[in-house]
Amino acid sequence: MTSTPSIRSSIHGCLLGLATAEAVSLAHAGSADSGTERGADDGGLRLGADGQLALYTADALVQVLEWANEGVYADQAATLWLAELRWAVGQGVTLPSSAPPAPPRWIDAEESVARPLPVRPAWVASLASGEMGTAARPRGPEFHDAAAAARTAPLGLVPGTPSSAVLTMAVDSATLTHGHPDAVQASVAVAHAVHATLTGSRLAGAIDEARAAVSGLRSPEQDIVQALATGSSEKLRSGAGPAALSLAGAVRAALSAGPEGDSAAFGESVRRASEVSVDAAAITGALLGTAWGHESIPAEWTARLEGADVVARVAKMLADSAGAPD
Repeated sequence: MTSTPSIRSSIHGCLLGLATAEAVSLAHAGSADSGTERGADDGGLRLGADGQLALYTADALVQVLEWANEGVYADQAATLWLAELRWAVGQGVTLPSSAPPAPPRWIDAEESVARPLPVRPAWVASLASGEMGTAARPRGPEFHDAAAAARTAPLGLVPGTPSSAVLTMAVDSATLTHGHPDAVQASVAVAHAVHATLTGSRLAGAIDEARAAVSGLRSPEQDIVQALATGSSEKLRSGAGPAALSLAGAVRAALSAGPEGDSAAFGESVRRASEVSVDAAAITGALLGTAWGHESIPAEWTARLEGADVVARVAKMLADSAGAPD
């Protein structure tokens, strides 16, 4: 059994695992659809929407922490929204004049993170409206996939943050684009599981803690609770939505990896999750990367990942601003 990774390695592992797992899953999906691997012309692996927005989320968290370290209050939800608006503009979305100006950040100039996607996700319409979603008035109630859950994983990466605050941030983040209760509560589950893992829980225990957190919500969605209880899509009710199915697939794949934090187990788990969805693969990568650290991610994948240097930079900035020990 591998030793417990440092907090810095877990932070890096979460971001790198998520980005790499999604990129590999996208590449395999492209290969299955067209007979050619969907990636860069030179065989590189490119970030998708989950990886790009997870890094924007982490960078927004850095902003909030840096301001807090200087004694300046920052609205976390608004900071996350402005970051996503900047990402949307980079995707070619024209925002209405009512949308607030979003001062640029260094990450906007990083091609690997800001590159327009081959296919723009439907939920980008929530950002294109120029209106900020909130828990009381969420945007995109029709969107019930697990993309919001994947991008909220970084919100669990600040040690010392109360679990209640992680829950609030996850809801704030998800409702910017995804208003369906399944999508929102899956986001709560992923952020909570990442946070519990970062702060010392074994992965299975962290998932149990996430289940308890979702069960304690005012109106818990039973499909999300069940996905966390077993990780088994077969036990979900007939007609369960994609967020629940992706979460179940991710939990099942991550727990099947066992306690050994090696690259072979990481790779096999991601491949298994990819059979469910790209979002499931991304969530699996985030969970295992947090639990095992960045060195557990297959080197042959990370060497091909475009933007791996950006991932490392964001991870270091987040660890530094959060005061993580060296």
